[in-house]
Amino acid sequence: MHLPGFILFLATVATGVTFGSAQEEQPILFAATQNTDPAKGIYTYKLNTTDGSLTQWAITPLSFATGGTNPTYLQETTDKKYDGKPLIYALNRATGIGYVSAMTLNANGKLDLLNTQQMLGGSPAHITLSPNEDFVAVANYAGSLSLFPLYENGTVAPETYYEAFPNGSRVAMDQQATGHIHSTRWLPNSNHVVAFDLGGDTLLQYELDTTAQTLKKLEPVYRPPGSGPRHSVLSTNGDYLYVTDEISNTVGVYKINQQTSLLESPAIQNITTLPANFTTTSTAADIHLSKNGKFVYVSNRGHNSIAIYAINEVDDTLAPLGWESTRGRTPRGFTIYEDWLIVANQASDDMYVFKVDEQTGLLTYTGNSYEIDGAVCLYVSKYAF
Repeated sequence: MHLPGFILFLATVATGVTFGSAQEEQPILFAATQNTDPAKGIYTYKLNTTDGSLTQWAITPLSFATGGTNPTYLQETTDKKYDGKPLIYALNRATGIGYVSAMTLNANGKLDLLNTQQMLGGSPAHITLSPNEDFVAVANYAGSLSLFPLYENGTVAPETYYEAFPNGSRVAMDQQATGHIHSTRWLPNSNHVVAFDLGGDTLLQYELDTTAQTLKKLEPVYRPPGSGPRHSVLSTNGDYLYVTDEISNTVGVYKINQQTSLLESPAIQNITTLPANFTTTSTAADIHLSKNGKFVYVSNRGHNSIAIYAINEVDDTLAPLGWESTRGRTPRGFTIYEDWLIVANQASDDMYVFKVDEQTGLLTYTGNSYEIDGAVCLYVSKYAF
């Protein structure tokens, strides 16, 4: 018997997780949902990378963390492991209260809770890992920013930084009377993080102090009044940041200064996410980059579409290529894995799979659609079964 191989075989059987083996594996799609049914919460699906079809695997109920309901966002580690498994962090909320939980995926497709920490802010909307995976930053739509250190094993330590934003830009009063931190983004080659204040039309820049376990304020960058910055994605080379504006339905393109690792202001481009002849109410939501880094995609809630842009090879500005219907209502979240784009329509409770043309960037509906209640966040995991 070849002992090292036998040990590896036993480890694979014990965990139910394989990484880079020769076996036929299927990537795992996670879908976080917001609904009132306690039997529903975070769904797992197996993704067939041949035809883009999904097979529902399991559901981790809403009650996965004490007091929490409505998982709003998920984030997974790249390097940090718990018992050899990547960690998954989930935001969940009850009335006026927010929680962050650390979990791992088991061989039955459900999430095993490791621990939970309550935060001072309410309505958590987005979570990101610091570059060294030793902190998580949490954006709270209720108007605050939180920082949590991670223990050595990846579980969540108590909150060490909290900042509230009581004042908005007051341009769109229904959404900007107060601050609304909607997401964060860590900038390359640094400990700098940007918090996107939808209510204040501001990109708030900070430096992480790992010793003091706090965030230090840096020079902010301002979006045009009434924009409502929501989400972002980095270019493949890390030199540019693309920012979606929920209220003005635009994408702002920012250059990242290579000496300071901060955003340069103003934006080098602001471009609409909607067709010129569309006049009905719509709000921009999610944004992602194609696998080859040549195309940007943005979801429009109201127009109910994915806007498609080509990235200019010289200056990284965007040129619109068209719009693909999401075939449902309110596409809040979507994800791209290899050549598959999967979008969840929150209001129509469904999910659709599209094939991405790597040459043109255009989308083709695969015919694969699924019912799912109130999905708000999708991502394809590093786990494979």
